[in-house]
Amino acid sequence: MKRNSPVELPDGYVEFYKALETWQNEQQIKLQKNCAYSKVDNILPLLSEQKRPIIIIGNFIIDPHEYKMVFGDLLTFISKSRPELQEMIEAISKDIVQLDYDQLIKDLLNSKYETFATLAENYGTSTELLVFLFEHAVRPFLRIYAAPYQKELTEDTFQHWDFPSLCPVCGSKSHFSRLRPIDSRRFMFCDRCFIEWEAKYLQCIHCGNDTPGTIKYLSIENDDAYQIYTCEECKGYLKTYDEKQGGRSTDLFIANIETIYLDMLAQEKGYTDHDI
Repeated sequence: MKRNSPVELPDGYVEFYKALETWQNEQQIKLQKNCAYSKVDNILPLLSEQKRPIIIIGNFIIDPHEYKMVFGDLLTFISKSRPELQEMIEAISKDIVQLDYDQLIKDLLNSKYETFATLAENYGTSTELLVFLFEHAVRPFLRIYAAPYQKELTEDTFQHWDFPSLCPVCGSKSHFSRLRPIDSRRFMFCDRCFIEWEAKYLQCIHCGNDTPGTIKYLSIENDDAYQIYTCEECKGYLKTYDEKQGGRSTDLFIANIETIYLDMLAQEKGYTDHDI
């Protein structure tokens, strides 16, 4: 179902991300034939004890050859969908065989971007754009790795995971959640590995504050299903989709993209997502 946003977004903005999500889904299906990851048992107590995401506990490794193939396919996709980037994509494509994918993957997963800054300078582009490319080539692998843990991570996870804003599988920061209509339980969503985990309904995911009256929510008129929960203690905010108000489930990856206007509203009112 097409969503009618209350705010006009840049032309082609949402369509690009929908196409990117489709591309990643297709890559995930292809990779499942060759990518088999051992599942870590008894993950809930391990998360509680070690306080580290599962990719670290389980020593998650991506095959560099498989990654190179996916990265090459991503460059082709970007070249077709974003023709204004074609010159830069061609420059990267010329180096695609020579790149040290093993090191690039490790640096990416550990948020070490110095290598990408050097490459970006060579290609005449921004570090952010280059990280975007390598990051989205990693995501199909992460989603394959994460999928077996989904059931366990929706069973009262907040009792076992001390960092509700961080994905317990890949460690990525979450900026979006949903409220389940049957019981209003809150589930955080990771747009990197597509895993959900439970967080307390009226507690700040950033600082843990749950003082009555200090957790509030904002919404835009005629857009009640999409809300911003705010914390008066740390001035943090969280975007949320209320499935009861919306009357249906939705693609949370795209919902996060479509609701950039909620980020703008929150920031205008002095709130932050604490990314920095």
